[in-house]
Amino acid sequence: MSRTGKLLLIAVPVVAGAAVAARRRRVPGAGEQRRRHVVTVFRPLAELQAEPLPGSLKEIADDVEITLSAAPGGRGTEIAVRIPEGSSVSSGDVRRALRETRSLIEVGDVLLPYGPPTTVPTLLNRPLQTATRHGREGGLL
Repeated sequence: MSRTGKLLLIAVPVVAGAAVAARRRRVPGAGEQRRRHVVTVFRPLAELQAEPLPGSLKEIADDVEITLSAAPGGRGTEIAVRIPEGSSVSSGDVRRALRETRSLIEVGDVLLPYGPPTTVPTLLNRPLQTATRHGREGGLL
């Protein structure tokens, strides 16, 4: 293996680890905690109001404000969640809960990206393991 290849084998995981560490140190701003997270579920509003919401949204319901409203154009129901000041729930927790709740309501099951590992944990695949573990906190709902 060439010297450049060896250098890349060392540098890439170090840079990825530094990026993950910097992301963890980032403190959410005041506006980020008060942000509303909204997801549209393909179920009628009356059906969702009749029974409690399933999944992880039920677990954090005491610490957040949940609003149900009809989606525009008769396309189901919008579930909006806002984190009040002083709540211990993070934005990532709300996003994960909304994603899992929508999956339970529409499909009846939640497919998760983690499970039995197919590889042995090593220093080189640690960035991928971290990204998979935190992947459900961000991105599109």
